[in-house]
Amino acid sequence: MKRMIPYLLSLVIGTFFGYILFQEPEFNIEEVFAKTLTVKAFQIGVFNNKEGAEEFQKKYLDSIIYEDDGVYRVFYSILTKDKVISRMEKYLKKENINYYIKIITITDSHLIQAIEEYEETMLNGSDNVLKSINKLIMSNYNGGKNVN
Repeated sequence: MKRMIPYLLSLVIGTFFGYILFQEPEFNIEEVFAKTLTVKAFQIGVFNNKEGAEEFQKKYLDSIIYEDDGVYRVFYSILTKDKVISRMEKYLKKENINYYIKIITITDSHLIQAIEEYEETMLNGSDNVLKSINKLIMSNYNGGKNVN
């Protein structure tokens, strides 16, 4: 019986916390099981206000704005594969676009699907192909929450 006490105690405590967790009005079970992907984002700007980010984004129409901890980050590209990342770095340097690579975790299902489907094809073709596929990937961003 003494061996059973820790098991029973953990079962009771787990049940109690599970009950509290599932009673939380903002709890979303889909967030618990959402697919995530760790990526490298090419950040080309950071702003304290959304208007500044939107004005800057006009120069890079294919970029996205992501709010993170009270600042607005402008990402030019979001990729996972090292060879594609290297190719994008060469392209941005050639175009004189300054960037900072930020590692983030994304949960936006449309963006994840687009990256998985199209990223590999960015290796083949000209810079115009690279830019077009990047535009296609970035256009799939739906504002899904990113987690650092």
